[in-house]
Amino acid sequence: MTGPLARLRRRDPSAVPARSLRFRVTATVVAVMVVTLLVAGIVLDLVLSAALERDQQDRLSERAARVDQLVAQQVPADDLVGLLDGQGVNAVRRQADGAVLEGVPAPPAPPGGGPGGPPGGPRPGPPPARSGPTLTITKPLSDGTVIVLSADPGDVEAVEYRLRGVMVGVGIVGVVGSALLLFSGVTAALRPLDGMTRVARAIATGDRGRRLHPSSADTEIGRTAAAFDEMLDALDAAQARSDDAARRERAAAEEARRSEATTRRFLSDAAHELRTPLAGMQTLAETLVRDSDEDREVREELAIALVRETSRASALVTDMLDLARIEGGQALRREDVDLVALAREQADHLRLVSPDLDVEVAADGPVVAAIDAAKVRRVLVNLLDNARRHVAVDGAVRVGVSALRDVGDGSGPGGRIVVHNDGEAIAEEDRDRVFDRLVRLDEARARDGGGAGLGLSIARALVRAHGGDLVYRAAPDGSDFVVTLPLAPVPAGDPVVVG
Repeated sequence: MTGPLARLRRRDPSAVPARSLRFRVTATVVAVMVVTLLVAGIVLDLVLSAALERDQQDRLSERAARVDQLVAQQVPADDLVGLLDGQGVNAVRRQADGAVLEGVPAPPAPPGGGPGGPPGGPRPGPPPARSGPTLTITKPLSDGTVIVLSADPGDVEAVEYRLRGVMVGVGIVGVVGSALLLFSGVTAALRPLDGMTRVARAIATGDRGRRLHPSSADTEIGRTAAAFDEMLDALDAAQARSDDAARRERAAAEEARRSEATTRRFLSDAAHELRTPLAGMQTLAETLVRDSDEDREVREELAIALVRETSRASALVTDMLDLARIEGGQALRREDVDLVALAREQADHLRLVSPDLDVEVAADGPVVAAIDAAKVRRVLVNLLDNARRHVAVDGAVRVGVSALRDVGDGSGPGGRIVVHNDGEAIAEEDRDRVFDRLVRLDEARARDGGGAGLGLSIARALVRAHGGDLVYRAAPDGSDFVVTLPLAPVPAGDPVVVG
């Protein structure tokens, strides 16, 4: 592809592969080291050159002073050159016209610089270029000759050349070695970042429980890893809260659907329950109006039947209103009541209603509870009526009252009432549904065998309003309905039998 778009793509920095962090750190540090070594080498070279030049000048000055000493000691002029020449200083004795009498003069520096060597033999290694003039000092003697002392700057340059070679070699070795060590150290230091990368990828693939758990949180990497773990914990907590909220919303929606279905079923059952007595009332009323000429006895029978149907409908409506009040939080008038006395009272009423029924109350002693006597009395009425309707032929109803050390929910001691009938046990799938409103387990829904199906619902609602509970329990020889209620504080000296 050609044109401006292709040029832009070629210039796009994102197209260049990014270098790793360890490479960039190593390259940056090595570059700083190289610049530092270059600056240090240049400064060292300048300082050493100045020091060597000062050393040459000092030697020349010292040899010049020695000339004066030797002359003062009357040393022959022919012996001066031998005593002064050497150690980097070239001594030559010349006549006034420049002719050399003693010594070997230093070779002149070639124009533009050139190779040269120290006196006495060739210099080893690559010869340095003589880039400066020869330093000289001339001392006249009493015989008209002069002593010329000179120092060749090539000696200084030779030392500088060898020193530069050593510094370059050592610098290259040091930079390469430091780069290798630095790369290894940076790799080891950044290894936790590789761990963070692995953990992040594991979390992305579904392993939400992975964490870094840094061994030391005092370093930069440790603090980063700890912050990474804290972030993951916060995200998990937020996700958990979101999941809990979603579950609660689903549960609320499901509960709303169940409540709506229960309400629809309740309204349907209530309408079904009310339709029969209302239809009977309408039929009886129409018969009374249409057949008003019937004899008095027939009209009385019709009127009695009309009153019976009216009472049944009224009782059903009353039960539904009572259940609504109870579930709406009807206030209780609590007082200390002996559950044993209350149970015996309702058993006596049941014997009056059903003289042929065997009813028995068993208790080891008084069991006092803080209850609303009227409400618990209605609970016993409903349970005993239910037992009466489901007792076996020639069967019996048994009521047991006892005290409990703990009702099982941490609320402390409580009282228990068990209403037993020896009829057929309720099927397991219906043992909790039997407490629903307007539920009767008989398929025919006959009025002769039971009521509207609100008695057990009202009984459970009343018991739960007291802080207790009503449950069904299958017995080997029938069914038990078990009531648990909280006990009232017992005054000192009043014994309570605990079963």
